[in-house]
Amino acid sequence: MLVIRRKKGERVILAGNILIEVLEVDEGRAKLGITAPPEVTIVREELLQRQSPLSKPPVTKPE
Repeated sequence: MLVIRRKKGERVILAGNILIEVLEVDEGRAKLGITAPPEVTIVREELLQRQSPLSKPPVTKPE
């Protein structure tokens, strides 16, 4: 796991086409904005856990 610190307004780019920006930080919570191509599915982990207690986030393997 890569761990980084970001301040409000700072960004991280994943795989060259997924942009994650810190929009707001307040009382220990961060509000993130994610920009990604339409073919990229973005789901909060807790929503996946509600669907099935055994479901885990999909793991992708590098090609």
